[in-house]
Amino acid sequence: MEDDTELSGVDPELFEVPLDRRELLLNAAKITAAAAAAGPFFMSAAQAKAAEVASTSSTAADPIAATAISAAKKYSGQTITLTYEAGLQALDPKNFSGPLFQKLTGVKSAVVEAPFADLYTKAIAEHIAKSGAFDVLDVSPAWIPDFADRGVIMPIDASVSKYKAQSTFADLHPLYRLLSKHKGKTWGFFDDGDVWILYYRKDIFANRKLRAAYKAKFKRELKVPTSWPEFNETAKFISAQMAPKVYGTALGRGLGNPGNQFYFFQQFRNNGGTFFDPKTMKAQINNAIGVKTMKQILALTPAQPPGVNKLDVVSAWVDWLQGKSAMIYSWPPTGRMSENYAQRNKAFSFLPKSKIVGKVGYAVIPGKNGEHAGSFVKCVSADSKNTDLAYLFAQWQTSPSVSLQRVMLPYTLRDPYRLSHYRSKTYRRLWPSAREYLIGLNDGANNAVIDMVMTGAADYANALDRAMTAMYAGQDVKAGLDTAAKEWDTITNKLGVDSQRAAYAEFLKLPGATAKNTIAARGQAVKIT
Repeated sequence: MEDDTELSGVDPELFEVPLDRRELLLNAAKITAAAAAAGPFFMSAAQAKAAEVASTSSTAADPIAATAISAAKKYSGQTITLTYEAGLQALDPKNFSGPLFQKLTGVKSAVVEAPFADLYTKAIAEHIAKSGAFDVLDVSPAWIPDFADRGVIMPIDASVSKYKAQSTFADLHPLYRLLSKHKGKTWGFFDDGDVWILYYRKDIFANRKLRAAYKAKFKRELKVPTSWPEFNETAKFISAQMAPKVYGTALGRGLGNPGNQFYFFQQFRNNGGTFFDPKTMKAQINNAIGVKTMKQILALTPAQPPGVNKLDVVSAWVDWLQGKSAMIYSWPPTGRMSENYAQRNKAFSFLPKSKIVGKVGYAVIPGKNGEHAGSFVKCVSADSKNTDLAYLFAQWQTSPSVSLQRVMLPYTLRDPYRLSHYRSKTYRRLWPSAREYLIGLNDGANNAVIDMVMTGAADYANALDRAMTAMYAGQDVKAGLDTAAKEWDTITNKLGVDSQRAAYAEFLKLPGATAKNTIAARGQAVKIT
């Protein structure tokens, strides 16, 4: 899987020194531009060949992909326009899947990049204008109800039947099978498994001196924490013993980086919380469970490095890779970065080389209910001038064989989400502990809670993020949560209590809406060995 491709025109010194946040973003932009200029199949020749064989082989190694390619050939010479989150996410369609689709079908692709939040507003604006500017939309599951009800996207059930793609959904982990559904219809293909798990330093937890000190203080063995109280206790203990060289944890708390609500959402529901009263739709985040949750989060502050309240997620990754924290919970790229898989070539070396290769273990989040934070669904724009072609591209790109190659791209931010991804022998050979990593992602999905999937989800999240930032700065917990709850009630009233009540009722049916309704709690857990 190694590839010796290098980026021309990039200062080699970019890859030799740790970077602060501003430098990291600047250099990442330079490297992204250079990578985009490197041409088709950058760093991915073997993966492109595997996807090509599966898509065109006479043995139909992947019928989902092969059917889409065969049907799309009649559109040779046309161009489809895709929306993608700006930066590294967009390198996939620019340098891998887009060029490969063109090679196989003669259909070109154009990529429109935007920051995550702007993907929502751009899609709405172009729909209102009826411009037909976009064909395939990258859509957060949280936006599906709004986009579907407003006619921004179109259901794909008829096309799934026409092109015999039903089996593509059976290969999804059960957590993800309903995230593209709304009101009994399917609105796209799920395309990104963003479940949080716990990454921990095996060498630190095995340290004899540390273990002896822990046992002397607590009268029990040091182990990877399985509850939130244990996590706080363990993180504080490690910081007391090893800081400032190593802290128990370091989590990005900066406003909007990418949002503190994820911390609250997973811990609140693990503590037994629910977002709204299902009858009145009054916000419940400021009740006793909410106060308990926020106090637990604040109690973790002494276990983290100075300035943690302004730390962003990327900077938290840098601390982790440099060996400055013992535990972190975050998105799946953490596992690849930890083993230098992402950084093995200069395309991703805007992050420092990992100093913890071979030292990282994987576990479910304390309390088990890790957040499935974000992710994408590939949707067909209802305003596309060629919805059939847009559909075929989405079916092909998310097919089992092609999606496997995409989640293995070193520079990818797309993460495993199919059962075949977790079981892939090829993926399991990427680094020595890749098998344990994939099992960890599967187990995390079994127990995960999901983001709010209903109209207004982004507004609710942003209100909580702002409130948590104020509480980090010293605002009283109850007062801060009361402020957030008041904002939530205002949002609900603006959108309509009756419509939000119905939307919340639908959300509660989804696996992972509450801690009592996870895939594991439903008896549907998948065991991967």
